[in-house]
Amino acid sequence: MLRNCYKQDDIFVCRHEAHRGFAYQVSAYHVLREKACFPRGCVDFRWRCLRLERGQTCDRGLKHVGRPCGSCRHFRDEKIHRYPELRVSEEEYHAFLDECRRFDEWLEDHVGQRLEVGGRVTEIRPHLVKTVDGRRQSLRLRGFLLRLDPGYMGRDGFRDGIYLHISGPQQDRARVAAGDSVDALGVIRFDRGRLVADSIRRLRVEERSGEEPARWNRALLDQAGAVQVPGQAERCLRCERGLLIDIEDLEVRDRRGPRREMLCLEGIGRPEDCPYEALRALQGGRPID
Repeated sequence: MLRNCYKQDDIFVCRHEAHRGFAYQVSAYHVLREKACFPRGCVDFRWRCLRLERGQTCDRGLKHVGRPCGSCRHFRDEKIHRYPELRVSEEEYHAFLDECRRFDEWLEDHVGQRLEVGGRVTEIRPHLVKTVDGRRQSLRLRGFLLRLDPGYMGRDGFRDGIYLHISGPQQDRARVAAGDSVDALGVIRFDRGRLVADSIRRLRVEERSGEEPARWNRALLDQAGAVQVPGQAERCLRCERGLLIDIEDLEVRDRRGPRREMLCLEGIGRPEDCPYEALRALQGGRPID
């Protein structure tokens, strides 16, 4: 059995403010692949205004520090150097790197290949992607993402979740539900730390759980009612109605990967005001209609 070592969030901790919502836990993929910031660290710049910090007003009437402040004598551009820290011993870290090397070798041999993929479906979510083109934004529904755990790709089983991307028509024909066991042929790709199979052919349900299948019309309603949630609150990441989506910026071509944004499919934009989990508990764990 293989493990996707890059999904681990118990190897590093980073005190960058961007990670405060996750109690400063970061995934191995973010540190080793996306930022490549261990052990050298990364540089951040913080803009400050000495007048605003003392409670005084800005000579230009500004309320916040921004680009127009660069020529002001009260403006400071503070350079901050941060370093991820290990949460494990040196011996455990070297064992982790050995596991990553084995996984990297598997990726080199299998990414881009069409393989047999399958396993037990633990979750089905609408695959929503936000496209940004200047001032125009659109939220598009591109089928469904099935999480398989346990799952397999080719001859190898995985100890953590893998993903299957299927289209709306494929779901209409197969009527996949949580708890089903599925089998398909798909092209393997590595998507920001996740193993995903797409361009799916020959999708079959080997065993049915009896649960209600995901439906396209419900996914369209989720798309229409979804609202952005500031940050990536842990309670939203855990919630079945919180969805982390990719943002494709058509004007920015030099980014390493797409940004991500948290959506609430219940249309609640403030996590602190959300009653969803409490209402669901009162209904005995059933989804709220």
